[in-house]
Amino acid sequence: MDGGRIRQLLTDAKSHADVGDMLLASQLYTKATDIEPNNAAAWYGLGVVQTARGFPDDSRLAFEKANMLDPEHAPTAANLAVLLENIDPIRSYELATMAVGKLGSIQQLSVIIERHNESIVENKTTILNDAELDEETPLLESREINDDLFESEEVPIIESRIIKDEDDIILESRPVETIDEVINSAKKMLATNRATEALSSIRSRLETDGSMNYELWSLCATTLYMIGHNNEALEAIEYAIAIGDDRAKTHFNHSQILKDLGKLEQSLQSISNALISDPEHVNSLISMGEIKMQRDEPEEAIYYWEKAYDISSDEGLMIRIQNAKDSMSNDDEFESDEELIMESIDDKISIARALTEEGDYVNSVKAWKRLLELNRDSPEIWNGMADSLSAAGHVDRALQCRQKANSLNMEENNALTSEPEEELDLIAAGKEAQEIIENMDNSPEIDANISIEWYNKGINLLAEERGSEALSSFEKAIGGAPKEELELRVKAQAGRGHALYQMGKYGDSIRSYHTAISMDPEGVSGKLLYNMGSSYASLELFQDAVKCFIQAIDRGLDENDRALCKKQLSRCKILAKEQARRSGQ
Repeated sequence: MDGGRIRQLLTDAKSHADVGDMLLASQLYTKATDIEPNNAAAWYGLGVVQTARGFPDDSRLAFEKANMLDPEHAPTAANLAVLLENIDPIRSYELATMAVGKLGSIQQLSVIIERHNESIVENKTTILNDAELDEETPLLESREINDDLFESEEVPIIESRIIKDEDDIILESRPVETIDEVINSAKKMLATNRATEALSSIRSRLETDGSMNYELWSLCATTLYMIGHNNEALEAIEYAIAIGDDRAKTHFNHSQILKDLGKLEQSLQSISNALISDPEHVNSLISMGEIKMQRDEPEEAIYYWEKAYDISSDEGLMIRIQNAKDSMSNDDEFESDEELIMESIDDKISIARALTEEGDYVNSVKAWKRLLELNRDSPEIWNGMADSLSAAGHVDRALQCRQKANSLNMEENNALTSEPEEELDLIAAGKEAQEIIENMDNSPEIDANISIEWYNKGINLLAEERGSEALSSFEKAIGGAPKEELELRVKAQAGRGHALYQMGKYGDSIRSYHTAISMDPEGVSGKLLYNMGSSYASLELFQDAVKCFIQAIDRGLDENDRALCKKQLSRCKILAKEQARRSGQ
């Protein structure tokens, strides 16, 4: 038997239980019992988790199995004593007596023992009669034992729960809530930020009569999403859709979960499905407009936003629409100027170079891109693009363009150049690019105060969740920052990474964070490393995320941020292991 694998399963199951993911924890414990049916720790862990999930019968069966395999394990005996109190009071008394002998005096177990002794005095052959059960007895909430897989000495004991005998339950139990009542109750809990409580009420019905109710599964996904279990939320909402949920709001929620997980193309498809289901779903129309703006399609964005505005009359939408129209107007003026002035490639190159020199990096990059579409074999155009990207702060991309230009120069000058000589030239090209960047950074015309203003504006825009505008501000701050202002340049690069992350461009955000780190490795903050780890996690690169979170913990995080970082680290370790297992590594 693979003891190492079983131990890993038990460790992973406990980790999931610690963060409240009892469903996955129960699946892992069950898997451990399937692989090694005689493992008492696995059965004990399953009993604890099933108690937390509200399945007392399953919990009792698991503890029974653990007790059979290890009759001397006191925590198992204590749990069984409580669960059997109203089913088999004699055995409950025996188990409680054994547990108290090993764990010491514990209130819940003492109550069981005392009640048994009293019943013997009153009537040695019967349990409490019906007359003694006429008055309502207060119920105490149960709490599971968890001894950390038998390794902990101090073990909390679940509280006893006094239950009427079977005849009373049949005759006097409250009517079971209908599925609709469960749904309405859960919605009220969500409205008052009680997602965990809502999830508990939903889960008990998902495995019984609500297993095929797509509205209940969709609501389950919402509660999981609200408490941060995005992967589990995705599974739940996709199951809701699979069993027939074609409502626009469900597809919209599906798209938001996918977006948070970095699956942008799938998110776009879900928004499209929402609008197929309901062409007037306002949130989906707004989201589709945002996606179109991110793809530099303002006309399409305006179409969707205007349609949403006709339905909702939201003034915030009208501001977005006007900004998009202003952006289109500026672009049209720029393009019309090109049509009047530019008649040749040389003229177009002159205009693009002038834009770079004027500091209009956004439009200069656009101009160089248009030139590359006309001629991708011109070293001059590749060098021009490199100059513009360098000035805008995109150092890594600029170097790539510079290398491409040098490669084309070599092909023009000597078609027979050997491979070793080409490699030497590429190295020289890299050095040349670095010299150009340094010379541009030392420009005497640069005013650091202007860069600081752009940086502060970017921070404010980030706080307003206007990622695209914040990105533009940080790039202007980078392009105008003098070389000696290292701290400003690093912070602006980090801000650029934050903006890209906010826009869902996780790969680009990672590259920007790397640039900031390479500029000042010793000055890297814990928050920057944490944010980079979050970007890696969004791309499901969990091993890289783990490395970032480990380094972030000891780099100036406050108590709350450290706790959050440790939680993310724990989750990513689990996901990395699962990812490695699935890939066969």
